[in-house]
Amino acid sequence: MSLDKYQQAWKAEASQVQAVFDVDVVSQQVQQTHDAFRSMIFWRDVREVGTSLVMIPLWFVMGIGMSLSWTWYLTVPALLWIAVFMLVDRRRHPQRPSGPGEPLLFYVKESLTQVEHQIWLLRNVFWWYLLPPSISIMAFFADVAWQSSSGWWNFGLVIGFGGLFLFLLYGWIYRINQRAVREQLEPRRTDLLRLIAYLEDEDSTEDAAEMMDVVSALSGTDGNAGLSPNWNSWAENWNRIIPSWREVNIIIVPTLAGAYLGYRYPLDDMGPVFFQSVVAAVIPFEIAFFGLWYLSHRRHKDKPLSGKSNQSPNAAAIFTIIMILVISTLVVAAVVAFVRNTHSRRGAGLDDISSFVDDDIEHTDDWLQRMTDSFYPSLSAVVVRDGEMVYQGAFGFADIESQRPATSETQYNVASVTKVFTASLAVMLQERGIVDLDMPAVNYLPEHVQLSTTPELGATITLRQLASHTSGLPRGVPGQVQSVEGRYELEPQRLYNLLPNVKLSSRPGVSTEYSNLGFGLLAHVLESAAKKPLDQMLQEMLCIPLRLEDTAIEGNAKLTPATHYARKHRGGGVETHSLKERLAGSGGLVTTTGDLAKFLMAQMKPGVLSEESLEQLHTETRLGNGSPSGTALGWTVRSIDGLGRILEKNGGRSNCSAWIGFSPEHGVGVAVITNCGGPSVDPIGRKLLERSIPLSP
Repeated sequence: MSLDKYQQAWKAEASQVQAVFDVDVVSQQVQQTHDAFRSMIFWRDVREVGTSLVMIPLWFVMGIGMSLSWTWYLTVPALLWIAVFMLVDRRRHPQRPSGPGEPLLFYVKESLTQVEHQIWLLRNVFWWYLLPPSISIMAFFADVAWQSSSGWWNFGLVIGFGGLFLFLLYGWIYRINQRAVREQLEPRRTDLLRLIAYLEDEDSTEDAAEMMDVVSALSGTDGNAGLSPNWNSWAENWNRIIPSWREVNIIIVPTLAGAYLGYRYPLDDMGPVFFQSVVAAVIPFEIAFFGLWYLSHRRHKDKPLSGKSNQSPNAAAIFTIIMILVISTLVVAAVVAFVRNTHSRRGAGLDDISSFVDDDIEHTDDWLQRMTDSFYPSLSAVVVRDGEMVYQGAFGFADIESQRPATSETQYNVASVTKVFTASLAVMLQERGIVDLDMPAVNYLPEHVQLSTTPELGATITLRQLASHTSGLPRGVPGQVQSVEGRYELEPQRLYNLLPNVKLSSRPGVSTEYSNLGFGLLAHVLESAAKKPLDQMLQEMLCIPLRLEDTAIEGNAKLTPATHYARKHRGGGVETHSLKERLAGSGGLVTTTGDLAKFLMAQMKPGVLSEESLEQLHTETRLGNGSPSGTALGWTVRSIDGLGRILEKNGGRSNCSAWIGFSPEHGVGVAVITNCGGPSVDPIGRKLLERSIPLSP
């Protein structure tokens, strides 16, 4: 029906219809609504595209300024994707401006087309708007977590914190967009469809008064598509979520409790205390806030906003908004602190030092001194290449109280680095025919000893499985195995009494499970087979031939190790550890970086250790299904960008941290030790190893 015919028909029926349907007024109202909707979409797109384009150079500046890893820059294509997507979308779905004289039906249909397209965009907002940056951000979190964490547990916690934060943030964004579709766009589409049907159907049974109500409803909506609510709606929503100070208390109490717990009980190798405190505060804050938001949504889902003018958030809501801004600022500061901490530990500012000329050595000294000043009471490091020691340095104090400086001869506990020495003894004893690594361990123990709660499986655990962490034995020693302190004097019967109660985590040979108990048991088997204490074997078979003059099992009279300290964020005081639940072959070694340098050279060139023994030590173990275990005998096998295959072993307790590793392909090895519980020196060791390998031409 044309507009003229519609007007004639309307006048003919005027006496029978009580409502007056002024077409000109209606056209003007619909046109204004149409133009307002177009304007809102335009400025929303400008904001999103502009923000993405501004963020791209900012992302590069931040990445270059803090020397962040390549995963940081994955967000750049995600930002570019959002900007390009919205520009292409506008190109494919042009919004034609209204002009004078256009029929009423034109405005209504144009509005319907735009509304339906916005419904499609918001329903799919996860795929084109949320997913790309979430993938890139999680990749960065994973990279930082991998480089900064000393184990899978810490790695999982970092990923969990980051993932939970993104899930809650993006989940909230997704929900408000879907809510906008349900509560604003779909009702708007329904009204537009009714109006179109009324205008197109000459026999429409719709009441004109109802159509006027539809037009009024269309004109009265803010048309914000869920992304730009007007002030009154925004204020009313906040007042619904935070109606009183009771809701503020529900948010602030767990937030402050989380911040205190994060500060008071920080986790090892999880970043600065400030970062952990903020993370511990943000998680309960988000849970409490989004919980209140959800309850408010459920409570008011059937109650549309009043639309009253001149509304303002109440005092409790304003306080909550300020708290959100403060926490957001703290989150940014915490992330920067975490990245800088990780960056410095991974080797910020350490360039290629592979020539080891005077400038390279000075540069390395400066870098390690900065690491020591920031994190450690002392730090000792050594680099060997092609059978020679090319760098050695010691920084800080072996004893803070007496100001005794650390030197290259300072002795340190190296905790689990002991395991590569124990594994080396095992292959040497096999070569001498004293043990067989593929024989069950129980063959070397008294007949009455049962290994695990499933002795039929425990009886199949071999020495090779003990040395490669594939035995299925759990990580920890299940109780006291000696009654003395300060030295390792295993009381075998104590160990034998505990072994029957040990529960296997898996069948032997089917998975990798790091086990201090396994290596301690391996060392005891070697002692039983060789009929010599572990320290005596160590001296005779490794220390004397390699001239390791400052290496022994803790308790040896020749040792005077450095004073060991707690981490700085735990007070940095002197800290000792009990030996009653520890086994010497798992973590009892005391040594120096100078001796570790000689040991590394012996690992890279046959000599004291034969070529066959080295091959056994360094070959990655295969699990029962043929897949690689990630471990050799004592060593962990890793692949690092730029290095290829490396063999490494770290060690750490609450009062010491050590890392030793080498690249067989390049003939370069590194050892790093400190006399405090952390941060872990693993990133420092890996960075030294990477920077010590000559760059490919």
